[in-house]
Amino acid sequence: MSETRLSRAEVAVLSFLLGSPAPQRQVGIAEATGVTQARVSQILSAADALGWTERAADGWQVRRPRELFERLVATRPPKADVVEAWYSLDSASRQIELALEYASAQRVSLQVCGDWAADRVAPWRIPDIVYLHADARVELEAAGFVPVETSPSDATVVVTVGKIAPGLHLDPAIATAMGGPPAQAWPLAPITEIARHVLADDGPDAAEAVAELEQRFLTARSELVA
Repeated sequence: MSETRLSRAEVAVLSFLLGSPAPQRQVGIAEATGVTQARVSQILSAADALGWTERAADGWQVRRPRELFERLVATRPPKADVVEAWYSLDSASRQIELALEYASAQRVSLQVCGDWAADRVAPWRIPDIVYLHADARVELEAAGFVPVETSPSDATVVVTVGKIAPGLHLDPAIATAMGGPPAQAWPLAPITEIARHVLADDGPDAAEAVAELEQRFLTARSELVA
């Protein structure tokens, strides 16, 4: 495994396993991540050699969740297919609701990332720009958004377009255990993707926000594993 960038398949498999409190069998990991069973086996064997994972009687599980969390956050993410920037005068929470509504109408899967996702489960600072992850381009002009052609820093919403595997998201049980709403209205990205976007935004107290997010996640995960 590369020290600078994990492949998309490696990120998917390891993020899924980290976000799953229960042990997972290879066939289930493959179905959840869209990675072939043969490649899943290679990734898990390499991760096991590094001490990140281990094989138990009922499936694969994470051996050192803190170390794996920090490795996934530190790696450069797989290259996005497209990054689109939008601007709206609506409140940020309303922009998220509209984006989710219009994405659903266009049959596009959308996940909330960055500070707005972190604020749902580990509030630390006032969220600013909205980061979303979509599995296809989503048209938002009909929802009142204006495309930003100049600098993304002028945008209120940034949409990263790339593959979203069916099993890659913040588990609602973990989100609730972290202190999130009992009924999770927003689909949240995997915890390490949320953390990477918080750091990428480079706002004040970003490192402290990620540390709080990490600790709450690991505590909640540990409680559910136990």
